Amino acid sequence: MAEMKFMARVLWVLVNCNSVTEASRIGRLCLKARLSSCFDVFKRERSMYYWPPKSGRTEQAKGALLVLETMPTHVAKLRRLVKANHSDTLPFIGSIKLEVEASFTRWVKGELK
Repeated sequence: MAEMKFMARVLWVLVNCNSVTEASRIGRLCLKARLSSCFDVFKRERSMYYWPPKSGRTEQAKGALLVLETMPTHVAKLRRLVKANHSDTLPFIGSIKLEVEASFTRWVKGELK
């Protein structure tokens, strides 16, 4: 069996959104701008957090997790696009580096500007 070559260049950018609709809209914008090769939307059953900050009060909400596949060179532009189109003043935007097969990395890179 041939050994697979892995590269740690693909990123998942994670965005908490207030609804599946918002996550899908932002995902489509990122895809259309060629800042993401694809996206997934996962429904969230519950999110709890302190709000407003330092108040000691908690809030609870539902929403969606948007997962965008991209390359490190596109993250800054992708973050700007997400922030400009997100309904929250302070949206959660994080990223995870992934080890994927070299052929998948080439596909992701080929779909981006």
